[in-house]
Amino acid sequence: MPPHPEPTVDRYRPLSLRRRLLFMALAVATAVGVVLLLLDPPGGVQRKRPVAPPPAPCAPGQTLNCIGGKAEVLAPAPLAAMPASR
Repeated sequence: MPPHPEPTVDRYRPLSLRRRLLFMALAVATAVGVVLLLLDPPGGVQRKRPVAPPPAPCAPGQTLNCIGGKAEVLAPAPLAAMPASR
């Protein structure tokens, strides 16, 4: 029986200095980006929106466009009465 051949494995080659510096620069840029996004989220400064003045209460005799006035309601017409079934 022939002996099993030894598997060929490439020798470990450490990363070059240029490649290590590239990885370090990418890591630092990513960390800086994450910190900046946490400190100053996208969208800028949130400003308060102007508040509309509240509607005035109803004057005597007024029924529309005031607090406590009537609201028009649209409803379908009532159905015709169905005859009783036996």
